[in-house]
Amino acid sequence: MLDGRRARKVREQAIRYAANGWPVAPLAMPGDGGCPCGNGCVEPHLVGEVVRDGVQASVVWDRSGWGIALVTENYDVVDLPPEYGALLNQQLRTTCPTAMAPLRRRWWFFLVPGSIPAAQVARAGGVLHSGAGGWVPAPGTWTETTGCIRWLVHPYLTHWRPYQRRDAIDRVFL
Repeated sequence: MLDGRRARKVREQAIRYAANGWPVAPLAMPGDGGCPCGNGCVEPHLVGEVVRDGVQASVVWDRSGWGIALVTENYDVVDLPPEYGALLNQQLRTTCPTAMAPLRRRWWFFLVPGSIPAAQVARAGGVLHSGAGGWVPAPGTWTETTGCIRWLVHPYLTHWRPYQRRDAIDRVFL
């Protein structure tokens, strides 16, 4: 569980995500002392229902000290290794919400659902987090395998919209 100041900050973040249309869910983060859910878990996991609006997020995070999971209902998260992530980040600049997990140097790109096939992501050594059952820890979260995840391009810079893939064919055949 989180201390009081950190819990307030997490609550504010959860409200902001949900109020801007980004589904969130409470997240248990196991650490040295075990899992805050009390079940001896070793991997981060969801501990509650998906929250889709700010008022509901306020209630859920007011009563708990859980972390935040970003649920991939409204976007896909393309998780890429550094050799692809750095290059893609350079190409997309500030047009795509982008986060980074520093310990493994993984890059997370938030795209419109169905923008890229999972097989193509896998060939690049990546993982596609997609659909209502998918999620990633929200930036600001620290895990033993990721370090402190951080935004490189915060969603407010893209008006809370995931990246809409556009290539030459898209531009010609509108």
